[in-house]
Amino acid sequence: MAAADGREALEKIESEGPDVVVLDILLGDPEFSGLDVCRRIRESGSQVPVIFLTVKDRTEDPWFMGRAFSLGGDDFVVKREELRRIERDMGLIPTEVLDRKSDVDELIARIKARLPRTATVQEFDEYLRVDIASRRVDIRGSRGWVDAGLTATEFDILQALVASEGKPVAKGALLNAAGIDPLEVDVDRALQSHIWRLRKRIEPDPSNPRFVLTYHRVGYRFAVSITPV
Repeated sequence: MAAADGREALEKIESEGPDVVVLDILLGDPEFSGLDVCRRIRESGSQVPVIFLTVKDRTEDPWFMGRAFSLGGDDFVVKREELRRIERDMGLIPTEVLDRKSDVDELIARIKARLPRTATVQEFDEYLRVDIASRRVDIRGSRGWVDAGLTATEFDILQALVASEGKPVAKGALLNAAGIDPLEVDVDRALQSHIWRLRKRIEPDPSNPRFVLTYHRVGYRFAVSITPV
């Protein structure tokens, strides 16, 4: 479903109950923006995932993005195609955003990560088993399956990686998935620490990871395709 403005969006969200909501922060109505829509959604008691679309990067306007998350937003996608158009119109040389995946691919990956999954248990390489419903991760040892003992934060990061279905997930998005505000921590140091501990718990050889792979300059990705049990 689609809506022409924020007020129509609220009506459709209430009547149709979507699994995820994608909101443009700037809806063309300065008196009723995407931020207002998100606030109303949360005030109604709904916990539907909200993904924001914006041309504002966190580094450009951290207060603005911080406000979006404080109102209950779950994720965001920067409209880099729009940023490229602005750069071109201003006569600027395109920056490293040209090396990143397209807006559409990014948005699809974020939506998939937030949608409810029908298969709650996935098994990988007959070694790693992830149960989304019970938030349990097992590894296969010499005597069968054994609880890997992940913390809540480690599980949230792993779940976000698995949900991306092999595509890279940005560092900030992984911290968001774990309920950590990237604006309040050293993103690289915080995530490296969590990834290091996650690998120690689930990798056969943490020094040569099979599942959680580094994606240079972007973040991390889960290397094995999903196989529902």
